[in-house]
Amino acid sequence: MDFACIVLFLAIYYLKPQEWTSLFAQIRFAQLTMIASLSTLVFRERGLKLRDFFRTPHDWAIALFFFWVCFTYNTGFIDGFKDFFNRLVFYVAIVHTLSTWNRISRFLCWWTAFVWITALLALAGEFFWDPLNSQQLTHYVNKGRLSLRLSMVNNPNALGHTLAPVLAMLYFSAYWKRPVFPKVLGVICIGIAAFAIYLTLSKGAFIVSAVVILATFTFGRPKWVQIVVIVFFMVAGIGALYALPRMNELSKSKTDEALQGRIKAFTHGYKYYSTLETGIGMRQFVTRMIKDHKLAKASHSTYVQTGAELGKTGLFLFLLILWCNLRTVMFSKTDTPEQERIRRLLFILVLSYMASGWMVDFAYRATFFMFTAAVGAYHRQLYLKNQLESERIEDEKVVIKPWLPNGAPATQLPATSALTENLPAVPTSVPEVTPNSQRPWLRRKSSSAQPQPTAPEAKYWSRIGIIDIAVVIALQKATEMAWTYAINHI
Repeated sequence: MDFACIVLFLAIYYLKPQEWTSLFAQIRFAQLTMIASLSTLVFRERGLKLRDFFRTPHDWAIALFFFWVCFTYNTGFIDGFKDFFNRLVFYVAIVHTLSTWNRISRFLCWWTAFVWITALLALAGEFFWDPLNSQQLTHYVNKGRLSLRLSMVNNPNALGHTLAPVLAMLYFSAYWKRPVFPKVLGVICIGIAAFAIYLTLSKGAFIVSAVVILATFTFGRPKWVQIVVIVFFMVAGIGALYALPRMNELSKSKTDEALQGRIKAFTHGYKYYSTLETGIGMRQFVTRMIKDHKLAKASHSTYVQTGAELGKTGLFLFLLILWCNLRTVMFSKTDTPEQERIRRLLFILVLSYMASGWMVDFAYRATFFMFTAAVGAYHRQLYLKNQLESERIEDEKVVIKPWLPNGAPATQLPATSALTENLPAVPTSVPEVTPNSQRPWLRRKSSSAQPQPTAPEAKYWSRIGIIDIAVVIALQKATEMAWTYAINHI
């Protein structure tokens, strides 16, 4: 039931049923679904214990980020808690539901499917079925650039960046080390998704798609293969990328109004970041731009939005979460092709989000907390599987008390009577019985007399250390340098 809830959440998150008809307009499907998922976890046989919440560096990083967002909220901590609490629920519910390799794998496959369905709906609205009246949005508002009339993808840039990771996700889900039929189906699906991205005419989506494709053919490969692929991309790939529609506008950045508008947002955002210790508060960027500069302009960058709204500490914690995700997926070793498939899918999700972050303001999106939860679940399975399993068995232990007449304690049984004088004496104590002792097929596994060797776990990265802090500081400095470079040279 808990897994069905998070899959249902994926469907609601991408397809937004409340926006299809006014009948569902007032229903908060996503929040209700995640609350139901969390409830199933709380009331399951094992329940949720305090020790379950802080197992990995990802858990600590999310908790610190959550606290800081609430602390810097413009109307106070309590209002921030109410506004941001649903994101914490997303993380907790998903990380605890994905308790096996199979669940993580199926969750990522469902994720891929719903992103692809979003691409299919956008194309359907353009060519043969338009229940959301997306054609008007595409042709009259966005000047022929493909859009879908759903709040998360109602402009071509948002749609393009949402679809950008699906090419690699489809490759690893349906093609990589799969039988023939899934490979054929995967190629068809990749073609449909690529056509949808092309029709958005989004320069940023083209660039992120290129980055994702490059990562697809280099991640986890031998060094010589990585070098060959990168050289080929530098020679032929960049030329093909610039042949796509609207890409030539990048060479005219000084006269392009859209790019210059973004530079203004970057400039004002950097002033907030460098002068306000706690930032301007969550989701206050556009409001403050209007108030201070009479300019109704979004940040158009996740990093700019986070830095301006949460200050230097907020940007540090945001980058800390990204680093925890990268460290887990980049430096872990897997044992099976399915585990490797999971690792590569998670890497694509993290990388595409980081790349898109320079071009769209995806800060606080549920996507960020979902892939962090999936990476956290992967981290637990890779490093904590034996420990979690032993704790589960320990939690299942129960003591079965014997039936004693008149409430007599086991140490004070009545003397033998005529009915029992020829029977063996009743023992004065009753041994503890566990579920495993009633299931013969588990005796060999749990017997303390003959312990069975277990596979050693990989070296466990259990806490945020000095090296992690140093790396994140370096990432923050690099982010600041890229930010100021964009302001001064674009």
